[in-house]
Amino acid sequence: MRSRMILSIAVASAMSFPVGMVTIASAQDRDQLKTQQQLQDKDKLQTKDQLKEKEQLKEQERTRERTREQTRTERPERPQHEKAERPEHGGR
Repeated sequence: MRSRMILSIAVASAMSFPVGMVTIASAQDRDQLKTQQQLQDKDKLQTKDQLKEKEQLKEQERTRERTREQTRTERPERPQHEKAERPEHGGR
């Protein structure tokens, strides 16, 4: 009788053990997947931020170029003339 009781406890323990392990393993997998997804989301955000930053820099450069073009149109650069050599008056 006593051995039957020990056997039934052992069987019940053995049956519950793998289920507990599966639960722990699936929770760990779930946590790992969450962590991976969070890292991927951060990478995507960084990539989006980098693309936005690059686009802003390009737009700033375009704006500068437009400003330069407008300035040149409004007042064109004066040609640089070479200065004519003057004879020295010192008489050396």
